[in-house]
Amino acid sequence: TQAGAPCTFTIAPASSNLTTSAAATGTVTVTAGTGCSWTAASNDAWITVTAGASGSGNGSVSYSVAANTTTTSRTGTMTIGGQTYTVTQAAAPCTFTIAPTSSNLTTSAAATGTVTVTAGTGCSWTATSNVGWITISAGASGSGNGSVSYSVAANTTTTSRTGTMTIGGQTYTVTQAAAPCTFTIAPTSSNLTTSVAATGTVTVTAGTGCSWTAVSNVGWITISAGASG
Repeated sequence: TQAGAPCTFTIAPASSNLTTSAAATGTVTVTAGTGCSWTAASNDAWITVTAGASGSGNGSVSYSVAANTTTTSRTGTMTIGGQTYTVTQAAAPCTFTIAPTSSNLTTSAAATGTVTVTAGTGCSWTATSNVGWITISAGASGSGNGSVSYSVAANTTTTSRTGTMTIGGQTYTVTQAAAPCTFTIAPTSSNLTTSVAATGTVTVTAGTGCSWTAVSNVGWITISAGASG
């Protein structure tokens, strides 16, 4: 009576290094002696044995890997015929979205606002203003989901303006209306105590870029200079 040869098992390859976070499939070849039974089992929930969960002699094991939705790489194993098969999967890339992506301020008054940042767990981001009249008041940096608060200074010019912030690599645009044109004159009247001809000057105060005109409403008063400005 002669004893049988001991059962030995080898697998090829012994590991898989997935360079992306996408779902994937693979096959492992099992080499075993005739009549030598073996099993294959996953040790991690994200690795599934899809074919060849058991066999005898030479065979193969098919498996699938779920997409890695985290921003951390991960390593899992299967046990095949007592041998360890290792799967390493890359982290999901960090992506950032902001909402809203812009603000249209219909007045020139100072204002504040908030932007919501959506990002993967562990994904770090920063928020910066690209113009002097927009200031980050909270949330200049963060990790994962968060928010950014900002303030906008009053627009004292008579021209609308547009500025941006960069948040997690995304552009947030702020458009602010121009200040309304206002005009004042000094003095507002003149009381001539004689009937002789006379001259006078009126000072006009107006915002930069605000155009104005001066007209006489009676024939005996004549604009001699500054009919427009």
